Amino acid sequence: MHSEIINNYMVEHSVRAGVYVHVALCRSKCIYCDFYSEVCRESFDWQRYIAAMLAEFDSRKHELEGKSEITLYIGGGTPSLIPVDIFGQLIGRIKEMIYKVTGQSRIIETTMEVNPDDVSEERVLAWKDAGVNRVSMGVQSLVDSELRSIGRRHDARTALRAYEILSGIFNNVSLDLMFGLPGQTVASLGKTIDAFVDMHPQHISAYSLMYEERTALTRMRDAGRIEEADEDLSVGMFRMINDRLKDAGYMRYEISNYALPGRESKHNSAYWDGTPYIGIGPSAHSFDGMRSRRWNVADINKYMVGIENKEKFYEMEILSETEIREEFIMTSLRTIKGIELESYETLFGAKAKNQLLDKVDKMIKNGLLECKSGCLRLTDSGVMVSDEIIVELF
Repeated sequence: MHSEIINNYMVEHSVRAGVYVHVALCRSKCIYCDFYSEVCRESFDWQRYIAAMLAEFDSRKHELEGKSEITLYIGGGTPSLIPVDIFGQLIGRIKEMIYKVTGQSRIIETTMEVNPDDVSEERVLAWKDAGVNRVSMGVQSLVDSELRSIGRRHDARTALRAYEILSGIFNNVSLDLMFGLPGQTVASLGKTIDAFVDMHPQHISAYSLMYEERTALTRMRDAGRIEEADEDLSVGMFRMINDRLKDAGYMRYEISNYALPGRESKHNSAYWDGTPYIGIGPSAHSFDGMRSRRWNVADINKYMVGIENKEKFYEMEILSETEIREEFIMTSLRTIKGIELESYETLFGAKAKNQLLDKVDKMIKNGLLECKSGCLRLTDSGVMVSDEIIVELF
C-alpha cells in the first residue's frame, strides 16, 4: 500500500527536472577533492568528449517529457576549461533537444561552475552568449597561504578580479567558501567573510574541509604534514559564518548554502526535494524522482568508448521503501524547512511518524532539533552534528 502512495506522491511532485552535465577535467587536482576528474592534457579531444555527452543526452531526452520547469547545471571538474566555441555547441545542442521534447523553452536556470584563473571578460561574455545565466565560482579563501595549503592555483587578487568581471556581466553569482583549512584561524576566516560580504554575491556556499579517503589531503594528514582543525574550532567557524552572513541579509536555506532573498539555487534544490534529474557525463548520477538511481562509469575513456560502441556504460539500482524513507529524512533535514511531518505520515504511515517523533524527543530537548509549523528541522547547533543525527533517525 505504501509503495503505491509513494509512487503517486512522487509523480505529483515531479513537474520539475534537472539536467546535470559533468565536465570531468581539471588543470590540476585540488588535494581535498574526491569527485571524479582527470588532469586535462593539451592534446585532449574536446570534440569527441562533447559529442559523447550529447549522444547520451539525445538518447535520454525523452525523460524530460511532461516537465514544466527544467534547470541545467554544467559542473565538474572545471567546465571553464572548455574552449568557448565548443562550450557554445554543448549548451546550444542541449537546449535544442530540451526544446524539442518540451515543445517550448522551459529552462528556468542555467548554471556553470568556473575557476577564478579561467575568467576573462571575453570568456565570460561568450558564456553568457551561450545561454548561461548563473555562475558558481570556487574561491574557497581570500588568504593566499590558505589557498596554497589546499592546492588551489589562484590567489586572492585573481579571485577578486574574476568576481569583478563576473558581477559586471551576470546578476546571479555564487561563491564557494571553505572553513577548517590547514593553518586557518578564526581571524583569517573573518577576513575572507568580510570580503565576501563586501562583494555581496547573490549566493554563498560554505563548506567544512573534509578529509575524504584516497585524497592527497588525507595522506598528508596521516603522514603528519598537516593538522586537521579540531571540532571546537570548526564549530566556532561555522557559527561565525552563519551569524555574519545572516547579519548581511543571507538566509541559510540548506546546510551549506546561503542566499539573498529569492536567489536560492533552483538546480541544487532538486537534490533535496525529490525532483528527478538526469546526469550526463562520466561518473554523473541520475534519479527518476521515484525509485530508480543510475550512475555512469567513472572513466572518461570507458564512457566515450561505451557510447560510441553502444555498450553499457552505467549501473542502476531500484530503491526499497526503507531506502526511500531514509533518503527522505536525509535530504529533508538538509533544508531549512526540514521534514514535513504530514507528508512523512502520508508516505510512510502513522506508525513510522510516531517512531520518528519518539527518536527525536531527546534531540529536541538538547536543542539539536526543533519542531515548528508541522516541520522537524535542525537548529544551528544541530547542523554541525547533522550526520550523526540523520544516522540516528534511520
